[in-house]
Amino acid sequence: MTTTSAGEDPSCFDALFDPAVTGGVWWVRHRDGPRHQLPIDRWLGGDRANADDRAVDEMLLGLCRGRTIDLACGPGRLVEELRRRGISAMGVDTSPAAVALGRERGAKTVLADIFDTVPHEGHWDTVLLVDGNIGIDGDPGRVIGRAYEIACDSGSVLVEVDSPGTGSVTECLRIEGHGSVGPWYDWARIDAAALIPLAAAAGLAYSESVSVSRRHFVRFVKPPHDAVGGTIA
Repeated sequence: MTTTSAGEDPSCFDALFDPAVTGGVWWVRHRDGPRHQLPIDRWLGGDRANADDRAVDEMLLGLCRGRTIDLACGPGRLVEELRRRGISAMGVDTSPAAVALGRERGAKTVLADIFDTVPHEGHWDTVLLVDGNIGIDGDPGRVIGRAYEIACDSGSVLVEVDSPGTGSVTECLRIEGHGSVGPWYDWARIDAAALIPLAAAAGLAYSESVSVSRRHFVRFVKPPHDAVGGTIA
């Protein structure tokens, strides 16, 4: 949940991708004090990304099969590249600036909340939840449940998770930068071991885990039958 108090700018996150506010450093602050620099260059991709981030993106692109939707896609770097490779792809995001930037890059991006109905819901072969987006609203169970609903029968869901041993952690965060601060919002971090039972409860079966450049991903499949489960080998 996001709450806004006096002096907070609710459009702060949108400004991350506003061309009029390019450059500089943006931060995410934890309610208990520490803050960390946001990986804006990673999210923008292309020449802005470093070699490790490009290697991760290349792995992700190789795992996408058929019609692909990127949930909370930001400026649409993965959607842009998938479409360049001839794969039908779309991204959805709640940031008007990010959606506009994605469209400028040639990505098919749509302004939508993943908790509302998204275009062609239930007909996507691959659903992407990367860059930590499994943590939206501090509720990974709800997010993975939406991914299940959005995927087609026998579709797959590819999720970026936190480092092994993280478990499931809920945090209260806000964005800071360019002299402004955003409202506090709930976020979560979760590792594969903690996510697998949540995915199973939603109807998804664990398929595989992949790690590249110290980042971790799990693939789930939407089985054509009721049997779900699995453990990390």
